[in-house]
Amino acid sequence: MRFSLVPLALMLTAAAQSDQVEDGTLRCGTEPANATVASDRFPAEQLERRARRPINIDVYMHFVAPDDTYPERTLRRAAQRQLDVLNDAFRPSGISFTMPDVLFWVDPAYSTLRIGSNLVSLIQKYRRGGVDTLNLFVPMSQGGALGSGACVSFDDVFTRRSVDQTADGCSVSSMTLPGSISARYNEGKTAVHEVGHWLGLLHTFDGGCDGPGDHISDTPAQAYATFTCDEGQDTCPSQPGLDPIHNYMGYSPDSCMTEFTRHQSQIMHYSWNNFRK
Repeated sequence: MRFSLVPLALMLTAAAQSDQVEDGTLRCGTEPANATVASDRFPAEQLERRARRPINIDVYMHFVAPDDTYPERTLRRAAQRQLDVLNDAFRPSGISFTMPDVLFWVDPAYSTLRIGSNLVSLIQKYRRGGVDTLNLFVPMSQGGALGSGACVSFDDVFTRRSVDQTADGCSVSSMTLPGSISARYNEGKTAVHEVGHWLGLLHTFDGGCDGPGDHISDTPAQAYATFTCDEGQDTCPSQPGLDPIHNYMGYSPDSCMTEFTRHQSQIMHYSWNNFRK
C-alpha cells in the first residue's frame, strides 16, 4: 500500500462482523482511530536511520483468574514461552522484550476477556509502568472469542494533545498462548499481532483495495480479513501482489504468520522513539 506513517492511536471498539469466521472466532478487537499523518512529514531516510537502533521493551504479563486454583509455576512457564515467541517474531525488526515480572490476580469480574470498557477498566486497575512499558493481560476464563485479543492505546498522540494514558495495554485470550488446545491460534502469534498494534501498525487489510490502506508501502493490498493459508489468495486482483497471508498483522492461522515487512519495522521504531521512548 502507499506509504505514510500509520497512527499510533489505537482505540478499542467492537470488531466488525467481517472480522469473524464462521465458528465465531474474533481474531482481533483493535481498530484504528481516524487520524492519519502525511507521508512527507516522515521521510524514508529518517525512518530507516531510526530503525537501525535496537529497542528493548519491558513487558509485564498479568494473569487474571476467577479463583486461586491456577498453578503459578505453570503460568510462569506459559509466560516465558509467550515471551520467547515475541522475541523471535520481533528480532528481525530490531526489537526485543524483557519480562521484569509475571503478575497474578484473582478477580472474577475481569477473568473473562471483554471487548470494550471492561478491558479499559482492567488495564487501568492493574497496569505497571509508563507508556514505554507493555502490559499484556491474559484473562483465564474462556468466555471470550477463541483466538481473540485487543489493545487499548492512548489517542491523539500525533497532535500531542493531553490524553489519558492509564488504559494503555493489550490483552489476549489464554487460548492463544503457545501450546494451548486451540487448533489455529496456539503458537502465541495473537500476542505478536496485538503488540504490532501497540507499536503503531494497522491490519494489512485496513482500507481494502483502494486508497492508502494500511499506509505501508511493501504490504500488498488486501480487500478484507481472511482466515486461511492460501498461498495464491488475491482479494485485490487489480493491485500488485498477492495477499500478505504470512504477515503478522493479518488474520491468518498462527502457522502461517512469519513476518513483518521492512516498512512495518520502520514504523514500529518511529512510533516507539517518538511516542513511547
